[in-house]
Amino acid sequence: MSPVATLRYRLPDEQGQFDAARLGSKALSTLWDIDQRCRSLLMHGDPTPEQARLAEEIRGMIDGELLDV
Repeated sequence: MSPVATLRYRLPDEQGQFDAARLGSKALSTLWDIDQRCRSLLMHGDPTPEQARLAEEIRGMIDGELLDV
């Protein structure tokens, strides 16, 4: 039998934590999509130097801080 985890929240007091847990996979998926769009711009687009700098900065933020799960 596979392990099972149950999370319990005291609603409405812990509504914010509940929403974060419930929507976490969607947020991670959205960050992945943003990262891939920035990558595509850098690899296949013709970004201005400012666009390239911003795309690289965004990718660094996602990779370095948010996708370390």
